Amino acid sequence: MRAAAFEVLRARRGRPSGPWRSIADMVSVAYLVTVAEKYGLDTSKFLGCIHEAWLQGESFFDGIFVKRRQMTGHDGIFLITQNERIMAQLKLRSNVLEHIGKIDIQSFKFKNRLADRETKPEPKNLMIKDLNSEAKRFNLEAKVTEKSAPRVVASKWGKEFLLSTVTIKDRSGTIKLPLWNNQVHMVSVGDLLRIENARLERFHGELQVRADKSTKLQVIEKER
Repeated sequence: MRAAAFEVLRARRGRPSGPWRSIADMVSVAYLVTVAEKYGLDTSKFLGCIHEAWLQGESFFDGIFVKRRQMTGHDGIFLITQNERIMAQLKLRSNVLEHIGKIDIQSFKFKNRLADRETKPEPKNLMIKDLNSEAKRFNLEAKVTEKSAPRVVASKWGKEFLLSTVTIKDRSGTIKLPLWNNQVHMVSVGDLLRIENARLERFHGELQVRADKSTKLQVIEKER
């Protein structure tokens, strides 16, 4: 993603405008915007979260945790995770950090150009038997047959998350689906779920359905 952001910004002629002192500054912001788009985040809130972590050492919003790991001179090194999974780790200059919370996102014209170049296919409607390592984004309807007791898990940085793992079933098979935080309370055994734009992940060697920030999880029929 960083290379793509640099290639698009390189096509813009002249010196960087606004608060940016170099193309490298603009590339850093461009990279963060592409990360936000990839994970379906509110870009302004995401950048504001990084600014807050710069000031306070760490910041958290909607499952995203940003930690300022180190300050070296005028540079800061940040680790960005989502539900304990690493999204990005990068170094940002103080000039970027000072302005990152008040960026005019619309001024970054590269966004539309990147979207044109990286058109993503629409998720397919699949059955559980069709899910394998080649499946990318997909839609799925399945019934909840089991649900583990909710438990609190802590990240290595001390943040706590609520986790429950459910087993879902359709006429072709079964698979597990981890639920995080608010998702835990909305799903019960017997519910029929519609999961849109999900993806697969491997946990302890087992494929599981992953409902991330770009996934729509909906209960379409409650157990009576």
